[in-house]
Amino acid sequence: MRRNIRGLTLIELLVVVNILAILVGVTSILYSEYGNEARCTEIYPVFRHIIRSQGLYEIQYNQYYSALNHDELRAYGVDLSEAEYFNYSTFPDDSSFSIRADATDWALGGWVLFNMGVDPHWSADDVIIKTAWLPE
Repeated sequence: MRRNIRGLTLIELLVVVNILAILVGVTSILYSEYGNEARCTEIYPVFRHIIRSQGLYEIQYNQYYSALNHDELRAYGVDLSEAEYFNYSTFPDDSSFSIRADATDWALGGWVLFNMGVDPHWSADDVIIKTAWLPE
């Protein structure tokens, strides 16, 4: 009397393992893209703080300030409690200012530049990133 016991063959097991590896690879790529997008959302509230601070400084001193690091920005009253993925700096032009956000180690070489332009709006809703580039 022979029992008919059937299990997985080595080929079937390899096929299942390969399918799982492909699914894990695809989901990790999708997850990293969502993670990068989530990190970029940090820019909007920090830019709003810098724009408000520049506006108050311009009203008081009739010029825009220059800040090259977070300590200098904090000295002008900018709240950087949400700054985790970017290093921020701001520099004045003749009649406006620009803000630069350099990505930290998660996207080396990535940056975002905002230029206030000639017709500034101090409302937090008017923040528009003019030029943006981040590596994939």
